[in-house]
Amino acid sequence: MKKTFTALVLTLIIILAGCTAYGADTDEALPVETPDAPEQTDIPLAYMVDPYQAYDYDDMQEDILELMQMYPQDIEVSSIGNSVEGRDLSLIKMGSGQKKILLVGAHHAREYITSSYLMNTVDKYLYAAANGQSIDGYDIESLLEQVTVYVVPMLNPDGVNLVINGIGSVRDQQAVEAMAMLKDTYAEWKANINGVDLNRQYPCHWEEKKQSTQVPSSEMFKGFSAASEPEVKAMMQLCENNEFALAASFHSKGEILYWADSGTVDSVSSAEDITDAVCGVSGYKKMEVSQDPAVYGAGFENWFRQQYSRPGLCIELTPGGGGSLPHDDSQFDELVWDKAKLIAAVLMDEAVSIP
Repeated sequence: MKKTFTALVLTLIIILAGCTAYGADTDEALPVETPDAPEQTDIPLAYMVDPYQAYDYDDMQEDILELMQMYPQDIEVSSIGNSVEGRDLSLIKMGSGQKKILLVGAHHAREYITSSYLMNTVDKYLYAAANGQSIDGYDIESLLEQVTVYVVPMLNPDGVNLVINGIGSVRDQQAVEAMAMLKDTYAEWKANINGVDLNRQYPCHWEEKKQSTQVPSSEMFKGFSAASEPEVKAMMQLCENNEFALAASFHSKGEILYWADSGTVDSVSSAEDITDAVCGVSGYKKMEVSQDPAVYGAGFENWFRQQYSRPGLCIELTPGGGGSLPHDDSQFDELVWDKAKLIAAVLMDEAVSIP
């Protein structure tokens, strides 16, 4: 009942109030825009996000609306474009500082726990800042006065919808059923709804990127050309429109951090120090410099480093193993939060000193 009522309210607000979109092209995009923040009401501060569930697009939109109502002066919500099926690629801006950092989740559909992680981070950090609280010694209010955090919590909402809600929930079921399945179930789907792996799509050694399939598939297909997908176009335009001090893309599984590749390691300063700081608070393993473009090519973080000569991190949040199925979301704290809750604070803190 709560989700239905909130969805109705959100739809009305969307109709009555629009925001600027960054405008990724898509053939059948629905005319949906993320709403302007409602006027503040006397809402008692509380945690809004429930990360202990399979977290889909509707859950995220409901939480975004409630966070806008609770913190109308502290966040700004807009859209960077639309997915293949027309869903908003929501952008949350948190903080007011001149330095900007970018955090993005769910390039891969079955890794939607990265979306609940980023939304939980926004929720907990806004609450801490509003109450003048620190998180394990980090003064969140002060950091948000120095840094603006751009969060794209769910870059692949169509894929996440398929993983959580099944094949019957997609717009063109016949088209999806015709794609190659490299895993056993749709719960293991990784690509976007066009069957393209979004983290193999960026124009950074795209031609050299190896793949195990040549057709639209549940995973591994890099597309027929680089940056063909609306979600990737939207991310690239967002980065072009903003001067980010650093960017981090969140994935699962592994509890490891990729931070450098052979093509850019000598041109991106401070990346290793930032990586050491993140690994220090999380316990994640710092990986060696990636050497082979056929392996590291076409990823978002690699493209970001190549394009802007700025630190770009790929952070695998959760424990490795256990196959391709999503984790048990009820264990969110143990799987993610206990180790990763300070990552955004560290990235903000490090961004302050980046020239």
